[in-house]
Amino acid sequence: MQTTSPRRTLDLRGTTCPMAFVKTRLFLDTLVNGDIASIVYEKTRSNEPLVRSIRSLGHEILSETDTHSLPSFISADVDAASRPPVNTLQLIVIEVQVKK
Repeated sequence: MQTTSPRRTLDLRGTTCPMAFVKTRLFLDTLVNGDIASIVYEKTRSNEPLVRSIRSLGHEILSETDTHSLPSFISADVDAASRPPVNTLQLIVIEVQVKK
């Protein structure tokens, strides 16, 4: 009987390609065939080729979801007028099935 590994997650927030791809490849290389992994990365122009690059390695993209995350570094004790504008950070979450 084959058991599946627990789902693993790679958080690439703050990382852009080509380093995001390098980290992704090293991460996926540690998994076994059939494992499913979640990868979270920032939706930026430099990260646009990430999904295509993962596919080029032979892995299957099961899903791709856009999400938003608000920065949590804005202190509540700072006067609202002096706060910098709060922009949302758009994140992408992909589910990848490892194919080896």
